[in-house]
Amino acid sequence: MAALSLLCACGGRDSHLPAAADFGAYDEEFDKVFTEVALSGTTELHGMMVLKDGKRIYQRWDTGYGPEHLNILWSASKTFTSTAIGFAIQDGLLGLDDKVISFFPPEDLPAEPCAELQALTVRDLLIMSSGFSEDALRPVRARTTEHPVRDMLATPFFFEPGSKYKYNSGNTFLLSAIVTRVTGRTTADYLNEKLFQPLGIRRWHWDESTDGYTVGGWGLFLTTESMAKMGQFYLQKGVWNGKRLLDEAWFDEATRPQIYQYDRAGTDEATIAAMADDDWRQGYGFQLWVCTHNSYRMDGAHGQFIIVMPEKNAVVAISSHSGDYKRKLLKSVWTHIYDKL
Repeated sequence: MAALSLLCACGGRDSHLPAAADFGAYDEEFDKVFTEVALSGTTELHGMMVLKDGKRIYQRWDTGYGPEHLNILWSASKTFTSTAIGFAIQDGLLGLDDKVISFFPPEDLPAEPCAELQALTVRDLLIMSSGFSEDALRPVRARTTEHPVRDMLATPFFFEPGSKYKYNSGNTFLLSAIVTRVTGRTTADYLNEKLFQPLGIRRWHWDESTDGYTVGGWGLFLTTESMAKMGQFYLQKGVWNGKRLLDEAWFDEATRPQIYQYDRAGTDEATIAAMADDDWRQGYGFQLWVCTHNSYRMDGAHGQFIIVMPEKNAVVAISSHSGDYKRKLLKSVWTHIYDKL
């Protein structure tokens, strides 16, 4: 199976979100985000789209990119996988507290699963609290393993599942494998029916592992507008074109802090207060990051952002290769976009 092809999994043209009556009115201010990225030493802010009240109020692409360009989302792919879990729950195929080992055949499991593996739940994977000591991202991406699920389930643990946060892309890979185990379809195919087609997303690609699973935690390619659609879907809590696709209760749980990136109980109040403006310390939901400004985001390496701003009824989608500028890029969004909406 080919590791990567930009031939999309389905054909046709994406539908487009409507433009607002004041489309273009924000260009001068929002363009400052591009300017700040350029001044940081890189010009690689590939594209940005801003939605307000479900309509486009701003869009821009850098030279060499454009509205049809498929951007790699890196870890922003994770929220799509968690959404597939949400659909599977709605379809009655699994539950948040189901044990992970219950989804896999004996040949994928250690001969004598340790207590931690026996205790591991779907919820633990969703909130990055599995306790696995190693991340499966590199061997799965490099395709150096023929049995990545088996390898991941054999990984030692360094803490009890559910007890603390530790980011691990292997968790998302296992979630994707679970989706396939309960649906009989890849996560990509399942989401194509449940999400992509209803949202008018027809141009996409998602990498697969050597054993045929959608990799889940990375490897999804979308246009900037399709990224924005995903943000709007979350902003509308599962409703699209007046039709409910996914239960509202999923979004209430998925977008709130389920766990924190530090030991909240063991951290003094002054230290917690000092982190009030740190967008990487506001908590983690179901494969997405809680932000400042009562917002949340899907977040991928090098500045792939889908930022949902409920208080502004707005979404910002960004594709970039910003390197070390990622934190400043998000700060630029708060300064030049959020305050102007």
